Amino acid sequence: MNKLLWKLKAPFPVENLSWRVGQKTKDKKKAMMLVYIDARDVQDRLDEVCGELWESEFHSVNGRTICRITINGKSREDGAGDTEFEAEKGGISDAFKRAAVQWGIGRYLYDAKNFNTWVNCEDMNDYEIYKNNKEQLDTVAALLGRDYILYPMFLQEVKDASSVEEIESIKEEARIYAKRERWNQSQLETFKKNCEKKIKELVNEENEGEDNGQERK
Repeated sequence: MNKLLWKLKAPFPVENLSWRVGQKTKDKKKAMMLVYIDARDVQDRLDEVCGELWESEFHSVNGRTICRITINGKSREDGAGDTEFEAEKGGISDAFKRAAVQWGIGRYLYDAKNFNTWVNCEDMNDYEIYKNNKEQLDTVAALLGRDYILYPMFLQEVKDASSVEEIESIKEEARIYAKRERWNQSQLETFKKNCEKKIKELVNEENEGEDNGQERK
């Protein structure tokens, strides 16, 4: 389950994140931008990590839509009220995303409050506000996910591997996340060296085992 939770919590590619205008200053010259993901991104993450081992269900409590997401027989839930846009549909989508946060999906986005997401917005519509400040927002988005990348997990998996075949499988999966999470050159080189070192250790152990077996004969 720990590995599964790591993958669920992993940051999304910057291009998958969306921004909307939040509150504005009284003079309407500055706006706080709010980052979010779509319900489809959550579905894709659950499909990618859990395959067919997840399901969701909805029910209503005191006018609030509650979503329960079950993974491998364990459930977590959260709810939301109707939204201004397509009220019922929006409530279902928000409840689904909030339940996903209980599993760690997109939880790191709440850290946006620790970054400067105030942008210039004078005489601009919502699209223009985003377009004119995209570079700043992309930088914030990348910083948000820096503490949640799977790089440490893959290093630990290499360390714990018990066969060369397992190392090769880890390397194959790591290639996907290295590109998605934009591992830097130092991280890539360290991962490569750790893999080579572990493979050498495993091969030496295997050779020593064969030599000992021959000596007994």
